[in-house]
Amino acid sequence: MARAGDVDDFDADDEALSWAGDEEQGRAAPRLREPEAPVAGAGVAEEPDEAPGSGRRRAATVGFALPYLVLTVGWIFAVQFSDSPSELFAGILWQFGEFLTILAAPLWFAATLTLTRDSRPLVRVGWLALGLGVLLPWPVLIRFLAALQVTGGLS
Repeated sequence: MARAGDVDDFDADDEALSWAGDEEQGRAAPRLREPEAPVAGAGVAEEPDEAPGSGRRRAATVGFALPYLVLTVGWIFAVQFSDSPSELFAGILWQFGEFLTILAAPLWFAATLTLTRDSRPLVRVGWLALGLGVLLPWPVLIRFLAALQVTGGLS
């Protein structure tokens, strides 16, 4: 505690910030940098606002966002078509699998955006296109094609 008669007692603070024997080895207690000291790298020119190719990357991201949303909705419909097993453990696992199929498309989209952050736009487009092909909701497509064939929509 500071007493009323004390001015600033910096010696006690300096002693708290040093190890015994520092002065003997020629090392003084570490000091904080003065606020007026220039920061290293302050004279470096600012980076450009947009990197080359970022417009194409943004367009590809926006262009693939809607199909991935459609995939998610398609898997929600596909889950509604299927029946779960009657046993308890199998039913729980079945519902967990349905939950993961609904989340697969948004997770692929987010993982692609995260992992291809520093890649060329064509790499991002390739991974997003591969995800569209892999994550198609086949149960919905097969039912749709079968309904078209029954009604004579497909020849």
